[in-house]
Formats: sequence, C-alpha cells, structure tokens
Amino acid sequence: MAQGFLRNVLSVGFVAVLLSLSAASADDSARIQVLKQLIQDPSPKVRVEALRSLAKIHTPEAAALALSVLDRPMDPTLDYALWLTINDLSDPWIQSLRDGSWKTEGHEKQLEFALKSIRPEQASQVLGQLIGGKPLPADGSGPWIELIGSAGTPKELRALYDQVLGGGFQDAAAARALDALSAANRIRKVRPGGTLSDLNRLLDSPSAAVQVSVLRLVAEWKDSGSVARVATLAGAGTTPPEVREAAFNTLRSVGGSGSLEALSLLASSKDPAIQRKAAAGLAALDLGKSIPVLVTLVRSPMPEADAVAFWRSILPAKGAGKAVASALPESGINPEVARAGMRVAREGGRSDLDLVVALARGAGLATDSTAASAEVIREIAAKAQAQGDPARGERIYRRNDLACLSCHSIGGAGGRVGPDLTSIGASAPADYLVESLLLPNAKIKEGFHSILVTSKDGTEFTGTLARETPEEVVLRTAAGTEQSIPKNDIAKREQGTLSLMPGGLLDPLNEQEQLDLVAFLSRLGKPGDYDAARGGVARRWRVAQTVHTDAQAGRELWPLDASWEDKRWKPTYSLVNGSVPKSLIDEITQAEVWSGRLGVYLATEVTASRAGPAEFSLGAGDGAELWIDGRKVGGPGSSRVDLTPGTHRVLVRLDPKRVPPAVRLESADVAFSLN
Repeated sequence: MAQGFLRNVLSVGFVAVLLSLSAASADDSARIQVLKQLIQDPSPKVRVEALRSLAKIHTPEAAALALSVLDRPMDPTLDYALWLTINDLSDPWIQSLRDGSWKTEGHEKQLEFALKSIRPEQASQVLGQLIGGKPLPADGSGPWIELIGSAGTPKELRALYDQVLGGGFQDAAAARALDALSAANRIRKVRPGGTLSDLNRLLDSPSAAVQVSVLRLVAEWKDSGSVARVATLAGAGTTPPEVREAAFNTLRSVGGSGSLEALSLLASSKDPAIQRKAAAGLAALDLGKSIPVLVTLVRSPMPEADAVAFWRSILPAKGAGKAVASALPESGINPEVARAGMRVAREGGRSDLDLVVALARGAGLATDSTAASAEVIREIAAKAQAQGDPARGERIYRRNDLACLSCHSIGGAGGRVGPDLTSIGASAPADYLVESLLLPNAKIKEGFHSILVTSKDGTEFTGTLARETPEEVVLRTAAGTEQSIPKNDIAKREQGTLSLMPGGLLDPLNEQEQLDLVAFLSRLGKPGDYDAARGGVARRWRVAQTVHTDAQAGRELWPLDASWEDKRWKPTYSLVNGSVPKSLIDEITQAEVWSGRLGVYLATEVTASRAGPAEFSLGAGDGAELWIDGRKVGGPGSSRVDLTPGTHRVLVRLDPKRVPPAVRLESADVAFSLN
C-alpha cells in the first residue's frame, strides 16, 4: 500500500512538472510520449493531471490521446477534466476529422463525447461532414441520432425527421429519433426546417413506443393540429396505458381552446381513470373548470397508487391547493383518497395545510398526528426497542402507501430522493429515527433540502437536485422520477425550507406497526440480517412468469431476451438480507385461474469489468436454473462462467410448482445492477 501511495504521489508530481513546462521549453513529441503512459495510469488523479497537461499541447495527437482516457473507467472528475480538455483542443481535433487523420471507426464513444463537449456551432459543422446527406442506419446504430438532437442544425434535424416520416427507421430507432427532435426543441429551441404539419400521421403507428415519442414531440412543438387525434387516443378503451398517459400529458402541454374542449369532454367519461387524468389536465389549463370534476372524484373510491398519482398530478397547478380546499365538501370524502391527498400535500417540500385540514374534515380523519414532544419521541423509541418486530417492520417499510423504497436506498438499491439508509440504525439513535418520521422538517440532512422551481406557465415543481447543466435543471421528485426543466422556461427557483419527506407519514399505521417500523430502521447497519453494507448480492430484480398462451405463441422463453421496458416485467427489491422470499414471488406472479403457469423468472443485470471466469452462488430449491445471456449455466449452488467485459443478463428460472422459500444470488466477481 505504501509503495502504491508513493508511486501515485510521484506520478502526480511528475505530471504537475509537465504542466509547468511551456511549449517553448519542452518538445511536444517528448511530452506526448510520457503522457501516453500517464493517460492510462491506474490512478484517476494521475489521469486527470495528464488530461490537463494535454490541453497545453494544441495538436491533433494530443486531442486523440485525451479521448483515449474513455477506454478506462471514468468518474465525474475525469469526465469534467476531459470536457475541459476537448474544449481546449477543439480546433486541432476538428481539423483531424476533416483531413481524415482521426478515424471515427472504432471510436464511436470518443466521437460522441467530443461532439457533445465542443460548441454547438462546431459540432454542427462536423456532423454535416460526417453524415454527408446519407440516411442513417435503419436500426439506429451509432451515436448519430442523439448527436443530431444535441448538436444538429435545422438542416440535419430535417433530414432526421424526414427519415422518420418516410419509414426509414425500425420502431426502436424511430422512437429515439423523435425523442432527439424533442430534446433539440426543449433544450436548444431548434426545430427541423420546412413544414411540420405531417406529425400527426405518425400517431397511427402500431408501435406503442413510437406513439409515446410522437406524443412527446407533439407536446414539445405544441402542435394544435394534432389535438383531435391525441384526444381520440386518450379516450379510446384499446389505447395502451403508457400511450394514454402520454396523450393526456400532451393535451395539457399543447393547451389552447382545442385541448380545453377535448379535456372537458373526456372529464365526462364513465371510466374513472380517464376522468382523473382529464381533471388533472383541466387543472393545469383552467383550474376553475376542473373543480367540479375534482369534487365528484374525491367522493369515490380509488386504488391507493391511483389516488397518490391523482393528487400529484393536480397540485403542481398554481394555486391548486387552496382552490381545491375551498371547494371540498364538509363530509363524504373517501377516507383513502383523503389520506393520499394529505400525504401529497405535505410531501416534496410542499405544505398545503389548508388542503390537509379540508381533506381531514371532509373524511372524518385526524388533522395532524405529528405534533410530538421530546418526551413522546423518547417514549416511542423505547417501546420500539422493547416491543417492535424488525421483520414485520421491513414488510411495512416496503408498503406502497409509504413509498419508502421509492425514496430511500438500502445497500445501494432503491430510490435516490432521500438519504441512503444502509447504516442508519448503526449511526443514529432510535429517538432520532422517531423524530425524523414524526417531524421530517425538524432536521433535514445536508444536500436533501427541497428545491422549488416555478416555470413561466405557472407550473410548480419540487424535488432535490439530481443534476444541472448549462441548459436544464433536473429534479428528483418525491415519486422517485426525474423532472427536466429547461432553464429558459424557469421563472423562479428557490431552496425550500421543508423536507421532501411528507409529514403525517405514520398516519396510516397503528401503534404496533409504528413500533415495528422503528425497530426495523434501528437495526439497519448492525450485524446480522439487517446489515446490507457488504456487496456481492443481487438486490434489484425483475420478476415475470410464462403461461400456456406463451407456449401456444412459441414464446415460452420470452424472458430470456425481452426488453426491460416490457410491461410483463414487475420490478422488485430483495430483502435487506439479500433474499427474495416466496411470499413476494407468489404475490407478484399471481396468475388468473385459467392460466397455466409454465415458468417463474427472476432477472437482474451484472457488469463484468474484465474478461474471465466469474463464480455465482445461487441459493434456491431443487429445479431452479441459472441462465446468463440466454444460456443455461447451472442450478442451485456454485456455477463458474466465463464472461466478457460489459453488462450481462442473469436469470433464475423456477418451477412454479416448486417455488423455494427464498431465492438469493451472490457473486464477488461482478457488480450487480442496483437501479
């Protein structure tokens, strides 16, 4: 270890010496020869210093050498250093592209990085030369689609749009091209040249993915000529759920009299799901017109997840909380709908207290259970240690109505909205945990304060900062999703004073359930079943089953290669101890009584950093099979497999008649996907 530290210090010091040398006092070719070694050094710090040294050598060779750093693992600091360096060396790199001395073949990753690093006007010049007016590959291979979106001029965007209109792409590539056109308008305010009136005919595509991307582009271009067709998709009973969701988002985004008329008509649908989405769209465009629909909806039952989504879609409208609160009836509100509304009104840094009070009154619920003194907090903490059951508490933690999993991670798996909880029990006393649950705004961890963004159209967004670029702010919302807001659309941005974690989170729990949850959290990070600090175990899974109709269609083994976006996959996480219990598998794979189950699949992804053997240990019952990249490689116990560098799909196939008590997959030779 000491030798490695000394080598690291010496290497960094040597690069610093290089940085101090001027072009006049040192031979560029000699410096390049030294930097060829240092740019591939095992130490990231050395590679950063080598990059900044290369920035002083304004030659095509220096630019090519700098880009070669992408052949090794990157981190944010290296990424930024390379971005700076390529900006410094943009002119010689562009010249090497033009004269053909820098080849794009085999350097696609480097090309993509460089084109996204240099100024847009420079990238446009390069794109025009590289594409040369030729159609892109029908399968969308290469970085060209996204590069045109991020750097193309109206001319390149027009060519991309025409290729989509002409059916020149396969469905997946067409969807990417449409998304690239959306990004060009959202971030750079650039559209294809010429007429854009043909867009709505793409809505007839048989591909749901293409339809969703078309709808996003209709919204981005605010194409009012497509509103009638979009409304038809929104209200049709045969429309896939993801397409319907996108259609309603599009009506809300396009706005205008056409969208208002369409949403008003859809709000009278007999389908409650369509009514809810139409009401949300109306609230965004004309809050007053939405109120009668909202009042009707809150009296009727809603599935828990739908109720939360309903309120999350309503409250971002400016002034929605107070307007809805003043219109709510004094009685007759469905209690579950009210609880969902009270939770959303207090989450994400929002504090619509008028709405909380009105919902509680109208549903006959307690207004607020979070007023807790220090004495009460200590009492609950002590009772949790004495009477709480952490195993039951873990099941409560995973409940959808609490949404803990979507906001917090354990062992790296889970949401990124709130702090990681892997070692919270070992680092924080029980009374701190109780206070955090009852009074989430009392102590907010650094870096997790909410950010409030108001767009120019009055829409309010709340979340924590996921990332920021010169063009956009990306918030991580309380729902665990990311919300991108172009900076040129922001009217106001401020740091909130409230936690994203809602007050009243424990309201749905009885006393024993609260004690169990605290007992579970207080065990996290301590030795035993609740220590998730050690890696090497699969935590993020997708679960599916095959049935007799799959066999009839010749697709009995569809999970081996189906896209992760396939709706038949159901995402889940293992318990803290790394196992997936039978009860959870059975719950996810419940089949209709008339369906004959043929196989149950648990799928995850792993990344191998180098070529060579990797050993997997599968804990499962008899009949379980381990598959990697579509090939059966073993069963319960240890299996040794040769892997190439990169990402691999790993599946555990179970006999539905012999589902084991638990499934657990371990390996110290790969990195398991966590999110």
